[in-house]
Amino acid sequence: MPKIIVTEEQWIQKGIERFEQGGIEQLVIEKMAISLGCSKSSFYWYFSNRSSYIRQIVETWKEQTTQQVIASSIVHATADERIRDVLTRMFGTTKRGDFLFYLRKLSLKDDTYHSILDEVEQMRIEFMQQLFIQKGMQPEKAYRTSWMLYHYYLGWYERHKQETFNDETVQQHVHMIWTEWISI
Repeated sequence: MPKIIVTEEQWIQKGIERFEQGGIEQLVIEKMAISLGCSKSSFYWYFSNRSSYIRQIVETWKEQTTQQVIASSIVHATADERIRDVLTRMFGTTKRGDFLFYLRKLSLKDDTYHSILDEVEQMRIEFMQQLFIQKGMQPEKAYRTSWMLYHYYLGWYERHKQETFNDETVQQHVHMIWTEWISI
């Protein structure tokens, strides 16, 4: 039987998938190795221990979910287009697991993750604040609007995370948010 080579990236992506389904309790190396079709010794080829693995999972998730959204919105020319794109991504993506929920839970036990969580949330709020400033909002109002929108999103996602929305429903929701909070 040929030996299956599993990359570090595959281990990390599997870890992200499992973490968002149940937190660190789902990161059982033996079970993940079976799922990846390899031996658990390949895990130790890339990671010195489970703690370093968890840290890498969180860092990769941070990069993928925050930095990529910010980078992808740059393709739009105007602040309005960028804001609408970010809102569409926020409210158009459900059924993706609860990574943020489990990270928040982990952060209660480990200050390292509390710092990462704070950094991610502050980065997201400040990014939206800058878009609102580009749109013409005063900085203080832009920050308050960003803060309120982010916290609204957290509750909205918790309420709707098991649902699937079509494009028309997402756009209606984005329009409602635009009309109530963003129009200046």
